[in-house]
Amino acid sequence: MKEGRERHSYQPGPRPWYRTAWFAALVVVAFVVIVAVAVAIPVWAADTPTYCASCKATERAGASWERSSHVAVSCVECHVPPGAVNAVKWRTREWLNIWADYLNVPRVPSKGQRPSSESCLQCHPLQTIPSEFDDVRMPHEAHVDLRDLVCADCHKAAAHPKPGQSGSSVSMAVCSMCHEEAASTTECDYCHLTPPPSDVHAQDYLETHGEQAQADPASCLRCHHSKTDFCDACHANPPPDHFDGAWRYAHGESAKADPLGCTGCHSQDEFCEQCHRVQHPDDWARSHGTTAAKSAGACLVCHPRGMCDACHEQQGAKVVP
Repeated sequence: MKEGRERHSYQPGPRPWYRTAWFAALVVVAFVVIVAVAVAIPVWAADTPTYCASCKATERAGASWERSSHVAVSCVECHVPPGAVNAVKWRTREWLNIWADYLNVPRVPSKGQRPSSESCLQCHPLQTIPSEFDDVRMPHEAHVDLRDLVCADCHKAAAHPKPGQSGSSVSMAVCSMCHEEAASTTECDYCHLTPPPSDVHAQDYLETHGEQAQADPASCLRCHHSKTDFCDACHANPPPDHFDGAWRYAHGESAKADPLGCTGCHSQDEFCEQCHRVQHPDDWARSHGTTAAKSAGACLVCHPRGMCDACHEQQGAKVVP
């Protein structure tokens, strides 16, 4: 019996390599690495500002964000609406787009979304925002979601200011959409605790404002909030007498009566002096013929042909053709 038991006893052989503990551990590690590379890393990358600014279309936005007061706030905190569902939608779409780039297949359509008021209120609760700030009366609670307004309608430069622009600057262009409906709301003291001084502009501002307005138009539009209504009233519609054909020669009387009416659009040094700086010698009435014969057009820049004809007829002299 003892010999039979020994003869029929089972002696297991060595375990195959693919069933060893080290191989199982290797499979688990490989699976984790694949999931991390294929899913976790792209999802994490889509949540970083570097990813958002990696596209040429958003490169400038990324640069402006870096110089803003919101540089410590991630792009998705503003541009992805709050909530787990929205976060999952965003990350899923961007995960697909990352792999679409690598696999050279069409991307999932995606449009940038402006920050919603809900996104802003996560960090800036209405209860903590004073109704009067920096000499301006602004009840935020009465304006949020009024006529579909969102915080970004007024605070456009908060996270993406232009070079040299203050992120806290607010244009009055949005205010005029509603507040020009009632005359009382267009008065400065309706919003401003202290009305602007009467001498807020220098006396020569009509002459000098052009260069300043071109350098920083937003500073003008904070008060003169409609370029169409305010600026174009002068700049797009010159007086009718500018087009009567004789304005070049007849504008003197108007310029003397209202010099600021001219220099509000035309620079005296660069525009007016093109003609008015010409100094004729004392004997010009007798000696100008030689110059006029060489280039009659040079005279007609300032003087109408009728002036030449009238004077030459009076003096009995022939006008050079």
